Amino acid sequence: SVFSQSDDNKGLIRFGLFVGSNDGGGDRVTLAYAATDAHAVADVMGDMGGIESRNSRILENPSRAEFNDSFAVLREQIAAAKADARRVEFLVYYSGHSDEQGLMLGDEHYGYRELRDNITSMDSDVNIAILDSCSSGAFTRLKGGSRQSPFLLDESVNTKGHAFLTSSSEDEAAQESDSIGGSFFTHYLVSALRGAADSTR
Repeated sequence: SVFSQSDDNKGLIRFGLFVGSNDGGGDRVTLAYAATDAHAVADVMGDMGGIESRNSRILENPSRAEFNDSFAVLREQIAAAKADARRVEFLVYYSGHSDEQGLMLGDEHYGYRELRDNITSMDSDVNIAILDSCSSGAFTRLKGGSRQSPFLLDESVNTKGHAFLTSSSEDEAAQESDSIGGSFFTHYLVSALRGAADSTR
C-alpha cells in the first residue's frame, strides 16, 4: 500500500480528520451512511495507513465550530510534530451533503474557501483532502486546482503540496447504497486501500 509505514520510516508521522455528516439540513434527505463511511476510512488509515489513534479525529454530524476546533487541535499537533519528524502528512476525509459552494453541516454551511484555507494552513509536507459528497468537484475549481498525474507512488518520492480527490464533479450527485452499507465511492476507495487496487504489489 502507498500508505503503509515501515520501520525505515519512523520519521514519517501522519494525521487524519475523518468527518461524516448525515444531516444536510433543510429539506435534504438524511443520509444513512456518512458517519459509517468516516469510520471505515479512519479504520483503514489506522490499520494500514500509518495514522495512529492519537493523531486521528473522527467527527459525526459536527457543527461548524466543532469542525474548526478539530482543525485547530490538529494544527497544534502537526506543528509540534514538525520538530521531530522527518516528514508530516495530513489527510482530511468528508462524507455528507454539499453543494456548489461548500459542505452542509446540518443547517450550517461550511464554504469550500474556508475548508481549503484550513487544510492549507497545516504545516505539513503533504495535505490530502477526500470529499465524498454531491457537487464536491467544485472544491477543486478554486484557484490553483488542476488535474495531475498519479503521485505518492512510493515513500521514496519526496512529494510535497496538496492533493484533492472528490467523488463527483461540480454538477454531479454522489450516492450511497443499502446493499453495500455505504457510499459507492467510499466503498471502493476503502476496498482499494485494503489491497483490491494493488495489482503490482
